[in-house]
Amino acid sequence: MHIKMTNNEISKILSDGIIEYINNRRDKKEESFLKDKPKKNKQGIITNGGINTRLVSIVKKISQHKEAASSIEKSNKNKEQTAISFQKDNYHQLLSLIDEGNVDGELLDLKSEYQAFSLSNNDFFKPTKWLTLYATKAKDISFATHVGKLTHSSSKSSSILDVSPQINDCYLTTNSLNNPEIDTASSNAASLPIADILKINTNGISVLDCLKNNDKSPFGNLTEDESLVSQWCEQLKQAYDSTQKKSYFLSKQTYFPIADNQYHLLLPLTSSSLVHELHFEHKKYFDDKQKIARSQKKSKKYSPVNTCTYPNKAYLHVTGSNHSNASSLNGKRGGRISLLPTMPPQWQSSFPSYINKIEIFDKRLAYELKTVIDELRKYLLLIKNKELSTTEPKRNAAVINKLQAISGRFFNYVVSVNNHTDLPNWTCDSDLPIEQQLLFEPCREDDAAKTIKINKQWTNTLSKSYGRWLNNQLKDKNKLPLSSIHAQTWADAFSIELREFIATQEVTI
Repeated sequence: MHIKMTNNEISKILSDGIIEYINNRRDKKEESFLKDKPKKNKQGIITNGGINTRLVSIVKKISQHKEAASSIEKSNKNKEQTAISFQKDNYHQLLSLIDEGNVDGELLDLKSEYQAFSLSNNDFFKPTKWLTLYATKAKDISFATHVGKLTHSSSKSSSILDVSPQINDCYLTTNSLNNPEIDTASSNAASLPIADILKINTNGISVLDCLKNNDKSPFGNLTEDESLVSQWCEQLKQAYDSTQKKSYFLSKQTYFPIADNQYHLLLPLTSSSLVHELHFEHKKYFDDKQKIARSQKKSKKYSPVNTCTYPNKAYLHVTGSNHSNASSLNGKRGGRISLLPTMPPQWQSSFPSYINKIEIFDKRLAYELKTVIDELRKYLLLIKNKELSTTEPKRNAAVINKLQAISGRFFNYVVSVNNHTDLPNWTCDSDLPIEQQLLFEPCREDDAAKTIKINKQWTNTLSKSYGRWLNNQLKDKNKLPLSSIHAQTWADAFSIELREFIATQEVTI
């Protein structure tokens, strides 16, 4: 007794889908026969039709309508036309340029060749005949969620269709997917069309679903021969329910202990369905919406779309070429499997270590202070463009306030770097200039530190370095040219803040 899982309407839609697929393959083959450029075998015989190209040559040779033939040859398909109707129209238009009574031998042979092909092609793609032939090829394919060839492209181990309903929310598995895409692995690429038949679906119900529930109605609508329908269904079931499960020496295997000296031999298989879902998720990074959202984020502007990234991905290349040989979904992914990092979360400090650096005044510091430096630059440009003087008390006070904002951010950065360095007296082993070492650890009492502290010139040296660095960050050769006088001004302002910072550090320690 058959289980009826689809109503008559859905069953009819699936049947029509099967017929449409077969007809499309028929039309595609006829289209190629008409449009392809002629190819000859070693015996000089044309083997692929090339009908329209050959017909253009014949028309130009035996008629006076050479320009019309060239025009047809160069014409393009309009949006309303199908590819096959466009090629057929060209064929008939070219024939119309030749007198009906013309008995040119080459023309008659070409017309006979096309007519014979059409009869043969239409006969081959009759649904019942095509299904009878291709249903036998179902044993060559595996409808699966887990594909053996994704472990090794030369593996001949079985693939598995996971239909288990269990879901564990603690793990990301194939069962976590709402509608997993079923993959198709094949030992023979010529057998893949039958997999496309099984994937035809409507309202979430596929031909494969019908087979798994012993519902033969989509095929029963194609013929009244029940024995033929039963034959098709039994053969097609081999695509997902093969009784010949096997491993292979290229497969991965692991012994899993279950008791003393007792093990299960497990065969890990890659879930192509899960890999494919992740593949599409990662591709969203390149969507226009994500690009706009990242641009807004970079500009520190609002975006209604959340940016989404997956850092530290790795890629496994399953195949070097002919990616569909491993599976159909592997072909769509270009032979790549993306791997997410599975290490436990680790705290990653955003502050760099200066133990092995030779200078604090670097690009990282410029990045940290960019906002406050930009504020001062904009203000200086405004004053310059209006030809005003910074000596005016209010404007001078504004410049001083902005300089203090920069130095304040600078000292906060120094403290943060220090707080993220666990080693006491770490600057003793650093490559920084001694003045910059004391900036981080002003209370050092080693001989090198004591020697340079005696004349107290190290703060002046550090202030001048800061002034030159800030001058380079602010100046623009064309819009805002700054001189060494400006650098000295920044240094003098910084020197006052530096002395206060050092005093505060010494009291804190």
